[in-house]
Amino acid sequence: MSVIARLESLTLPTYPVGQPEKNPVFFERRVYQGSNGKVYPVPFVDKVYDEPRPVAYRSALLENEFVRLVMLPEIGGRILIGQDKSNRDYDFFYRQDVIKPALVGLAGPWISGGVEFNWPQHHRPGTFMPADCCIEEESDGARTIWFSEHDPLNRLKGLHGLRLRPGSALIELRARLFNRTPLTQTFLWWANVAAMVHDRYESFFPPDVHYVADHAVRAQSAFPLANGPYYSVPYHQRPGANNLAWYKNIPVPTSYMVCETACDFFGGYDHAAAGGFVHVADRHLSPGKKQWTWGNHEFGWAWDRELTDRGGPYVELMAGIYTDNQPDFSYLLPYETKTFSQFWWPIQRTGPVQTANTRAALRLTVREDRQLDVGVLVSSPLDRARIVLTDGDAVRVDERVSLRPGEPWQRADLRLTGDRASALELRLLDASDREILRYRPAPENAPAVRSRSVATEPPPPEETRSADELFLIGEHLEQYRHPTRDPELYWREALRRDPGDARCHLALGQRELRRGRFDAAAQHLAAAVARFTSRHPNPVTGEAHYYLGLVRRWQGRDDEAYGLLSKATWNYEWRSAAHYELAMLDCRRARWSQALEHLAAAEATNQDNNKLFVLRAAVLRRLGRTSEAAQTLARLLAIDPLDHWARSEQALLEGAAAETRFLELSRNDAQTALDVAFDYADAGFRPEAIQVLERHRRGPLTPAAVPNPLQRSQMVLYALAWLHALQDAPVPVAALLTEARAQDPDYFFPSRLHEQLVLEWAIGQPGADPVANYALGNYFFDLKRHEDAIGAWETSLAAGACFATVHRNLGIAYWNVRRDGVRARASYRQALALDPTDARLVSEFDQLGKKLNEPPVARLAFLEAHRALVTQRDDASVELAALYNVLDQPAAALALLGARRFHPWEGGEGSVLRQYTTARLRLGQRALAAGDAAQAHDHFAGAMNVPENLGEAYHLLQAKAEVNYWLGRALRALGRETAAVRAFEASAGERGDFAEMAVTEHSPLSYYRGLSLRELGRGTEANHLFDELREFAVSRLGQKAAIDYFATSLPNLLVFEEDLQARRDAEMHLLLALAAHGLGDTAAARAALRKALDFSCADQRASDLARDLDAPTHEIPHHDLP
Repeated sequence: MSVIARLESLTLPTYPVGQPEKNPVFFERRVYQGSNGKVYPVPFVDKVYDEPRPVAYRSALLENEFVRLVMLPEIGGRILIGQDKSNRDYDFFYRQDVIKPALVGLAGPWISGGVEFNWPQHHRPGTFMPADCCIEEESDGARTIWFSEHDPLNRLKGLHGLRLRPGSALIELRARLFNRTPLTQTFLWWANVAAMVHDRYESFFPPDVHYVADHAVRAQSAFPLANGPYYSVPYHQRPGANNLAWYKNIPVPTSYMVCETACDFFGGYDHAAAGGFVHVADRHLSPGKKQWTWGNHEFGWAWDRELTDRGGPYVELMAGIYTDNQPDFSYLLPYETKTFSQFWWPIQRTGPVQTANTRAALRLTVREDRQLDVGVLVSSPLDRARIVLTDGDAVRVDERVSLRPGEPWQRADLRLTGDRASALELRLLDASDREILRYRPAPENAPAVRSRSVATEPPPPEETRSADELFLIGEHLEQYRHPTRDPELYWREALRRDPGDARCHLALGQRELRRGRFDAAAQHLAAAVARFTSRHPNPVTGEAHYYLGLVRRWQGRDDEAYGLLSKATWNYEWRSAAHYELAMLDCRRARWSQALEHLAAAEATNQDNNKLFVLRAAVLRRLGRTSEAAQTLARLLAIDPLDHWARSEQALLEGAAAETRFLELSRNDAQTALDVAFDYADAGFRPEAIQVLERHRRGPLTPAAVPNPLQRSQMVLYALAWLHALQDAPVPVAALLTEARAQDPDYFFPSRLHEQLVLEWAIGQPGADPVANYALGNYFFDLKRHEDAIGAWETSLAAGACFATVHRNLGIAYWNVRRDGVRARASYRQALALDPTDARLVSEFDQLGKKLNEPPVARLAFLEAHRALVTQRDDASVELAALYNVLDQPAAALALLGARRFHPWEGGEGSVLRQYTTARLRLGQRALAAGDAAQAHDHFAGAMNVPENLGEAYHLLQAKAEVNYWLGRALRALGRETAAVRAFEASAGERGDFAEMAVTEHSPLSYYRGLSLRELGRGTEANHLFDELREFAVSRLGQKAAIDYFATSLPNLLVFEEDLQARRDAEMHLLLALAAHGLGDTAAARAALRKALDFSCADQRASDLARDLDAPTHEIPHHDLP
């Protein structure tokens, strides 16, 4: 059959997400997938509803006789379904029959299943946003469905297409990643393939893979048989259950990535369904081969329930291009494009294969009984193929066969005759005896050498030995978007040692340019140029000249920019980008011939800069050479049919039909329209820029099944006013500014350098403008220009801003930047007065109170007064439950927790479970004190059995020492001594704890291990444990607190900065207090406890100990410690 490709409607049961957050969210230290978790300017979503409803999605079908694919353009252009039609429609990709978002994505919602295409970071920032879509038909019957977006964070253009050919089961993913900005950018690409798993699902990697690495190569493990701890699971103590290729053996959330292989394939195989898939890509571009699982244990099963209704668990078998780890970023230079293909195809009945390419896959294994398992599969029909199996010099098989996808050739009647499997060789040849693929097992006892070392944390700047290392460490932190370490500290230390260091000046200059601090950028870049040219005028790199030229362009100093950019063209690496910039400067002055010359020079070095072709077409159109202009655009659109600047320029040439096509393909998205308008404006084509924005204003919006509040933007009116002002047209300027200033400020989140210019111009015009100042403050604060942001927001208030968000933003800034709690609280009170219906404001105001260590009674009163808003949010509800527990109202906490379904954030699990466990224990302790051991037992046992509505479950490594201790107490009171001893032994036998996504040697639960030892009559051991706990705390009190350098996922979704040192010291003082209490030193316990409570009087365990010191039976309500 021919390939079917069409767009159609697909209705799926869907759990709706909440309205995207109208308040800007600034996460400056959020750790997300090992990188910076900043989300601005994308509106944040932190709500998922609990009841599904049918939703009609725009879907894309791609199908031939062997495979069927269904994609969802409205959810990032991901694959939803991948079916093997030759194997009873087996879903070789995990098939979701429900859209059930969980809070896993960068901006909130994320769905599992199918294939997600992650770029320029993980997870894709636009993963739950609409993508543009079109279909390409080829003359040979092949069809490609293309998806494109302008990345919402950095405005990079990502184009990916799924391609099928007639008569082939091979799925090709074609990608074209274009840096449409003038700045160097970093990126990664991971195709995130999900596969449904169970006890008989096996992931397979090339036979030469003998070790794998964790995120950031922070740890390694032997593979497939783990022979030591990995993710703190003692696999060396799990004989028969230590093969990491099998999902069933991995009990905790686990990633592993291949470090080195000489092969181009990997995949997964379902032994129950006799089907699977292989991924194939050139390993030199695609070294990334990874598996991820939530884990085959209660913790992982809870996440499975969060993400699907009936689908069950999955693993992700991820393929990385230009990356082999997470995080592991590569570079895209200005206007650079990287293109690549990767392939998948389904396999059947053979089991995992030992080698594969795009045409075939081979299986050759020797079983324990020496029987050979031989199989050959193909991705497209292969007539008169020749299969040859040799054993040394002996030919065991030499057959001519015709092969088809879904019909593997297999032999199970052969046995190994010699001593060595490595003597075997299986070859597949075509009808002309040209080799397609071969496989020979590796020599027996081949040494397993690891060439990749475990990564180490870099030293702090002052301890770094050389200026070279200081630069490189800073570069690494910048390139990998490190969430908690600042590259500037390293570069500035290098400049302290050598004030003229060219590389560090260049790095700091680029960083200041990205932040819109043009004068500071120019100062650094001029210093870099001075050092680079101090001995000779022609440096080895033109980078410093290029970036200083850019800065001068942004400053409007075009003559200086022209000279600097011209000098940058002397170096090959910067020639094309610099020539393109020069062409734009020529266009500003209507020097059309010179512009065309520069564009030709730019193309000679870089033929993949989309923008140079559009600019050339625009110049040709201005010259009246419309036929040449159309040909230029046709050439580009044949490569990238979703280049919207090209489509916009085409509309100017061809009229109404092309204009309609542009609006349809771009979904008339405001952010795309702004990108195109600013492209025109950069080159001086202001009338065209105005036309783009006016077209957007006139055109209808394309509805989408997912929320997309940035589809409209206040910036359109401001940009129109700015452009008209540049055209010296004062009448429309005044009217547009009046209209712009009257706009609703919700979702006004500017992020481009162009938008800084527009807003700074706007606030300089006559009349008060609270909206522009508010938006400029948002822009500045995201760039960590904190004082500039405060100034802009305060100016917004002075200009008459009467909306809550500007007060709320100032509340954040007054605390995070100035540590002014009084002004922060006052700002939040004003915000709440202006918008008393905003549940986020209520939650944030309470969190501010928590940071200010306000009394729990006062915080509880505030939350209860706003209970209707509190119960709209998971985080606020958990905080309310925590306050109930702190104030000894566990029944109220339990009732609250049981009245809703919670949805955890990945990496932030445990907060709900912690309050549930606390409430159960507190109620059980009350019952035990009252003499009702049976009811106490029920509560303690209930603490072990987590209700599904909490959305969480115990991690395998999470300590349960406290629960088991109290369970033992209840069992002993019931006279069930044998069971009580088992509970105490379980408590006492624990080692360490798992908290905040990390294993720790000691935690407050160590105290209950000691109590359990005492219950077992092992007092000496208990005292020794309490001594260890004390020494552990003392040793850490003198250490500098810092977030783990290698942390992978710490959501830290609270907007207020925390004093890490004070928090860690308080935690250690609590451990000291517990250790002292365990040793019977009440005075020392009280002294240490006071220090813990000084930091947080609402700390649950500190409050528990306060009660213990006054009422060991836990029967007295909370009161201040005497």
